[in-house]
Amino acid sequence: MTNVYAAWVASHALLLFIALPLLSGAAAMLAARGWQQLPCRGRAPCFAAAAGASFALFLVFAYAVGQQGAVVAFDEALAGALSLSMSMWLLWLLSWFTYLGDRNFLTVVSVLMTLGLLWNRQWRLALFCAVATAAGGALNWMLKHSFERVRPEHGYGYINVSGWSFPSGHASAAMAVYGTACYLVWRLAPPAWRLPAVAIMAALVMAVGLSRILLQVHFASDVFAGFAVSFGWLALCVAAAQRWR
Repeated sequence: MTNVYAAWVASHALLLFIALPLLSGAAAMLAARGWQQLPCRGRAPCFAAAAGASFALFLVFAYAVGQQGAVVAFDEALAGALSLSMSMWLLWLLSWFTYLGDRNFLTVVSVLMTLGLLWNRQWRLALFCAVATAAGGALNWMLKHSFERVRPEHGYGYINVSGWSFPSGHASAAMAVYGTACYLVWRLAPPAWRLPAVAIMAALVMAVGLSRILLQVHFASDVFAGFAVSFGWLALCVAAAQRWR
């Protein structure tokens, strides 16, 4: 059945690349709307629950990868199916799209956000931005070198990668940086911008992660583990910023 599921995903790759970001954006907007309606004393438990669930999910993926069981079997089956089914034009498109999650690009985005906050004397938000993004990147680096998982094979030549595979650096960094940007919009922008910003950022993060899977430079579990660990870290940072506020 693993091969059947993998083949189905590979045959519907473009549809999933369109649908999943849209669904992620809608789900994030609904969650943000519900969060708005919570009383202040109910928000801290929500942050704690979100962080705990995210870290628990990461540990599940980490355990599954270490056990070489069903999750790894699906990862390998999906990577193999994608290598046989992906068209060249879609790979070319994804190779450009995936740069929205590139470490160097996101580092520039993070630095510019921090400098902008400092320029406007938003000292606490500048510290939040620097810690959430920089420490998130350091956490991903440490995890990669702890697990040392080898990337899936890819030989189409549209993108060059190096380093270990688990968890995905693009997925982790996209969640940390775009999630931080989303919180800054929530704090500083007019209220009418808040829910659209949440939806757009969530869709963008999901699209970056999916591009890494479809390009076959990461296994599916790498990407979702990267999402989980960075979302947990971001939830802790946002909770600290809210309390400091």
